[in-house]
Amino acid sequence: MCTYEHFQNITLEEYEKVLANRKFWDGAGAEWEFSTIEQKIIQLAIYVMRGGKLNRVINRYAKDREYTYRVFIQHCVLSYIEELLGTNEYYLRIIQLDKREILKLLTELLKAKVVIDYRKSSTNGEYHKEWVITDDCHNDTSILTAIEERHKRVYPNETIEQKRRRANNWICGCVW
Repeated sequence: MCTYEHFQNITLEEYEKVLANRKFWDGAGAEWEFSTIEQKIIQLAIYVMRGGKLNRVINRYAKDREYTYRVFIQHCVLSYIEELLGTNEYYLRIIQLDKREILKLLTELLKAKVVIDYRKSSTNGEYHKEWVITDDCHNDTSILTAIEERHKRVYPNETIEQKRRRANNWICGCVW
């Protein structure tokens, strides 16, 4: 069990430094294996719930990286979203969103699905606080649907070709 107390007690700027590394944004790197995807998601959620902006962290990480490493970022973001949704069946819907909307989706999913749970210890019977990813709303697409609806209002005349280009950036290119 990890309480993540350390991450609740450092400044947001220090927290950004912790999160702006390969452990969180390079799924092909050895650092990715240092913690589980659940641990990474919880650390990202605590940062977001404290008022941190994922775009700042990702931009900080991506700033001096080569193209290949920036491509890995979007795959990690998608992995986090898929883990929080409990499925990858919404991939084609997600890649039609722009970068800002995808980060909004991840941010809202982190806020909705990572919670503090009070669990009774089996050793001493006392309750302790633990951050967990709730599965209460796996496959709940209400957040994704709301973001898609806003996208349609902002871009009412978006063509199929524009959507294909954006999706192609996700599949073959890099949005960061």
